[in-house]
Amino acid sequence: MPKILIVDDEPAIRFLLQDILSELTYETLTAENGVEALAVLGKDPGVDMIISDINMPKMMGFELLAKVETLYPHIKRVLITAYNVEDYLALSVQHGISNILTKTTPFNFDEVTSVIQNLLSENVFGIDHFLRPNTPTHSIAITDPSKIHDYTLQMLESLRPPGNSHNLEMVVVELLNNAIFYGIKDMDPEKKEDWNDQFILNEGEVNLSWGKDEEKIIFSVSDSGGKLTKKKVLHWLSRQIDKDDTGMPVGLLDFHGRGFFISREYVDRLIINIKKNIRTEIICLQYVKGSYQGHKPLLINEI
Repeated sequence: MPKILIVDDEPAIRFLLQDILSELTYETLTAENGVEALAVLGKDPGVDMIISDINMPKMMGFELLAKVETLYPHIKRVLITAYNVEDYLALSVQHGISNILTKTTPFNFDEVTSVIQNLLSENVFGIDHFLRPNTPTHSIAITDPSKIHDYTLQMLESLRPPGNSHNLEMVVVELLNNAIFYGIKDMDPEKKEDWNDQFILNEGEVNLSWGKDEEKIIFSVSDSGGKLTKKKVLHWLSRQIDKDDTGMPVGLLDFHGRGFFISREYVDRLIINIKKNIRTEIICLQYVKGSYQGHKPLLINEI
């Protein structure tokens, strides 16, 4: 039975997470700050995962997880916060923390349990993790890069997202371009004017998948190149958010990583799954019924 240490100075959050995880048959330990958490681990180093708040007295969550990585490298590390994740991207880059959950209203139980279960099992790939059981899904192999817009429209016609689907269309096109020209063909993003789409991909190199349930629509773009790393993604995202002396993003003119930033801006959830040199999967989730008030999480899994 996996064992999870919950660290938060708010008793209500500790008890809430403990209840959620206990229902999933996980064994739980708790601590109210980083100093206490390290003491708990000193007595019981067999913990499989630590979930820690960021802003706590005595020791910040990033500092705690940095110490945990050094002392107990086998422990999977997750942060949770009520604040804007983008404010912590520099620290995420520094410490290699790529999973930051957010405290939403109402609390997003499905998201938290999915993330924890997927990380513990390292079974992170696939949109079915985020859909209701027995929800049908669809997938098409992308073979002709000149027909990216056709593939995108086929998916959108099937999903029928409410409202204006222009932003979702832009996200899908951007992600398909990244998967094809960078993930598979390894073309230079800084020289897009030289890209040529007159070639055919092998079936299975790039796939577009989608599904929907009563609460959400979801789609993914995957490629068999596996060229991404969480370090690269965190770096590219931080360049789009960090500002220069004029108040503009330092990565305003970057081609690298632009698709991730656009996706994060226009969808409710962006999940990036990476298995180096084998597979990259970008999952986008949009809620169509109900909503969660709060900030977007950071969800990048590298196995």
